[in-house]
Amino acid sequence: MWWYRGKWHVSKEIASIFIEFLYKITQRGIEIINEEDKFLEFFSYHPLEKWEKEKKSIETHAILLQALFADIIIDCEWELIEEKKWKTHFKSCRINPNLIVLPASWPYTPKMDEIAIWIKPGMAFGTGMHETTQLCLKAMYKLYAKEHPKTLLDVGTGTGILAILGEKLGIKEILALDIDPLAIAAAKENFKLNKIKNIKLVHGNIKKINQSFDWVVANLETKIIISLAQELKKLYQKSLILSGILKNEIEQVKKAICLPYREVMIQGEWVCLIF
Repeated sequence: MWWYRGKWHVSKEIASIFIEFLYKITQRGIEIINEEDKFLEFFSYHPLEKWEKEKKSIETHAILLQALFADIIIDCEWELIEEKKWKTHFKSCRINPNLIVLPASWPYTPKMDEIAIWIKPGMAFGTGMHETTQLCLKAMYKLYAKEHPKTLLDVGTGTGILAILGEKLGIKEILALDIDPLAIAAAKENFKLNKIKNIKLVHGNIKKINQSFDWVVANLETKIIISLAQELKKLYQKSLILSGILKNEIEQVKKAICLPYREVMIQGEWVCLIF
């Protein structure tokens, strides 16, 4: 499979805004390759069949930002690459002192009390290392010691990374859902890679679920969270963990869920809400 890789050189002043827009239209993470005082350099990745449409949207947004902010730079060099070449760029990511995410090919022996998760990079879903995913991982790790949930529902599982953490923490019954067959295939590969056997993986919609879970986690776009608010709300017993939300969208989500959130975790412009 072939992809276009964009090598971006962007003024730090507007880098976070621009990266958020990239994520909104592609649902893929970026790879930071260099950070300086005034500039950020990173890669973005685009499937060949979607590249022209995504490129047009990105260029329109870049022109708008350049009109709004004086003297900013948004430059990009495009390169056509094979998927296997892109996968070599995935590096490890430490979430906290006891939790690390690694590329599939990396040999690693976890230390005592450390959790290691191996992820096979898949362009449709990135490496799972967007800020929103990291927030969910941190929230789950932090809450587990307090609540010791026995059941978990992962809505929009993607790479399956949140469900994998759930099993490695010790949750006994896990259901991972996604409406995208490509996500199901990616999650299945990652479950096998991590020797996961007890996660039920379903290609389907949350609206067909009729049992409750101690935890429900959903790392989705805000508009999707809002559209599923009633289902998410009625299916959790102990904690509802929601991410994929920008700081300025907190009140929209709170209003849709109709409950006060217990905690908000922040990373960059993104938040994770715990109800």
